[in-house]
Amino acid sequence: MKDPKSDPKEWERYFKDIVRLHYRPANYRDVPDKHIGDFGIECYSLNGHVFQCYLPEQTSDIKKLVKAQKEKIRKDIEKLAVKNILPLIKLFGDVKISRWILATSCNESAELAQYCAEKSLEVRHHNIPYISKDFQILVHTEQDYPQEVLALRRDFYQLEIGFDNISIEKAGDWISSNSSFLSKLSLKIPKITSSEVDINNRSRFIVQKYLEYENLLETLKTEWTDIYEVIYSCIRVREENLAGRFLVSNELLPTGIIKEEIEKLNNDIAGNVKTLKGSDLEIITWGVISDWLIRCPLDF
Repeated sequence: MKDPKSDPKEWERYFKDIVRLHYRPANYRDVPDKHIGDFGIECYSLNGHVFQCYLPEQTSDIKKLVKAQKEKIRKDIEKLAVKNILPLIKLFGDVKISRWILATSCNESAELAQYCAEKSLEVRHHNIPYISKDFQILVHTEQDYPQEVLALRRDFYQLEIGFDNISIEKAGDWISSNSSFLSKLSLKIPKITSSEVDINNRSRFIVQKYLEYENLLETLKTEWTDIYEVIYSCIRVREENLAGRFLVSNELLPTGIIKEEIEKLNNDIAGNVKTLKGSDLEIITWGVISDWLIRCPLDF
């Protein structure tokens, strides 16, 4: 369960899996490169869609990104339309190629779309036997395959959730502005320690974890809606069970009940979203604990 964007080979493996899921194995043909090379393509579908994978070294500088992507397209289209015509005739047989797709991690510029259109016309004018009359060069990212990405991210590839971290200082500022929201928490912390310094430190720690948890959930809700629904459903089930146990249990202390429910929550989430990073699962765990401590009316 590696991050697909960790290196080019991982990206290639990941996008091939996306393509395989999208077209189904019966319509997918892999082009391995270990023996005589891959002729400049990673894989293709039997309805004429060719894929070439490319993971840019950086994506923050748009001009450099577009320049690198254009150069990648130029080199590989030359392989498709000039250098490897004879081996590709043998490879494709009677399959007509209508789409050549750069499978990359980022697509940010209309200039790249213009370049693809220009190169598409050039390739059509070569009158190559396996190139169709409506041939087009396209740029795809994983966002073009949401269902396939969801399936792979849930079960095989590490889920990367980009969200804002919260510093202790920011947590302190947030506490100052939300004292009424934290009224239940301010009653609980002094039961643990009487030191004013310790009370402040523990409060900041709990609020920091709560805010990071909120940021992570918000990112999931925006970018990975289906996975958010799975995780949030697990949290809701445990919250409801926790509330019920507090109402009927007189054997366990609240801390014991919370510990048991947190362990079950970890198992629920890990079982349903196998690719969630351990550090993100820890943020969820601490966030749920913090959320319960802040909102729970019980006086521990």
